[in-house]
Order: sequence, then structure tokens, then C-alpha cells
Amino acid sequence: MAKRLETRNGGEDAPGRRHLLDAGMRLFAERGFAGVGLREIAAEAGVSLGLVRTHFGSKDGLRDAIDEYVLGEIKRLYATVLEHSGAGALTKAVEDALDWIPRDRVVLMYARMALMEKTPGSQALFDQLLAIMRQFIETNAKRGLLQPDVDREWAAIYLLFDFIGPAIIEPFAKPAFGKSMYSKPMISARNAFMVRAFTRGFLKG
Repeated sequence: MAKRLETRNGGEDAPGRRHLLDAGMRLFAERGFAGVGLREIAAEAGVSLGLVRTHFGSKDGLRDAIDEYVLGEIKRLYATVLEHSGAGALTKAVEDALDWIPRDRVVLMYARMALMEKTPGSQALFDQLLAIMRQFIETNAKRGLLQPDVDREWAAIYLLFDFIGPAIIEPFAKPAFGKSMYSKPMISARNAFMVRAFTRGFLKG
């Protein structure tokens, strides 16, 4: 994570900047924006409080920088999905997620918290996610892989539900199901059910 944050900000970061980004992301993901103070973030990062203002100006500035990074990570995750079509794209998404989530779990948990706390940054995150899902649906439609009576907007919204839903459930998953929503068995089972629901349905008419 720290290395990617460093690279994303253009090579060598100024002293302490990437540590503040990392610490802020972790703490905001755990307790929300209002529940964490700058002094606590600086202590977690192992830097002086003054460096927060030097690099970001304010807590809002720090959050804006984290929002930008998180959005970029999610866009990269879905970039390969948009190169595929049909049910195979869902399988590809699962393969990518199984690699991405253990490495960048804090990004996912930050996105979860950000979407629960309405801010300009979280609205941008939501809008971008919805745009990705709409693009996926339109790509399948152009390739003749979308069933003709499908409501395209609701298909995109459903895909967005599927992205956000497991993150919302995650804090309750182990007590309820005995495993993380992002464990390999749960992701694989969810994908298999989604493919069935998308291509065949699961209730009799």
C-alpha cells in the first residue's frame, strides 16, 4: 500500500506524506471521518501534527487525497472487467477481486465508510462506480449479449448493489456465515449465483 501511494504521488513523496495517507485511510475506514482527529492521524503515522497541514492543509484536504487514491484503485480493478463481456466478465472480476482484496482491503473498507458518510468525495466515488457499471451494461448491449427486455439502468444499479452490498455486510459476516464475504469460497459462491441469476434466473414464474 505505502509503495503504491508513493508511486501514485509521482515518485518520492515528501517526508511523512505517504504515512499520513496510509494512516488516515485506515483510521477513517475504521471509525469514520468525524470519529478521527488530526492529532490521532499524525500519531498513527509517526509524524508531527504540523506535517498534516503542510501536506494537505486540513483534514478535509487529507480526505480529498485519500478519496482520489481510492477511486483510482477501484477504477483499475474494474478496468479489466470492461475489456470482457457476458458472464465471463463476472468470472474475470472474481479472479481480479481475489487478488486485489487481500492486498488492498483497507481501500475497500474505506470506500464502504465513505459511501456511508455523504461527502463530495463519496458522491464522486459513487458516480464513478455507477458509470463503470453502466459502461459494462452498454458494452454487452453493443455486442449483442444483453437480453432485449432488460432495463439497462436497473441492470447497472443491480451491479452497483453487488459491489457495495458485501462491503456493508462484511463486519457481520464471520459471526453470521463463519467466514469473510471476501474469502475465496464466499466470492466464488456469490459469483456462481450471480451468473445463474443474470443468465437463467432462480424463481419460477
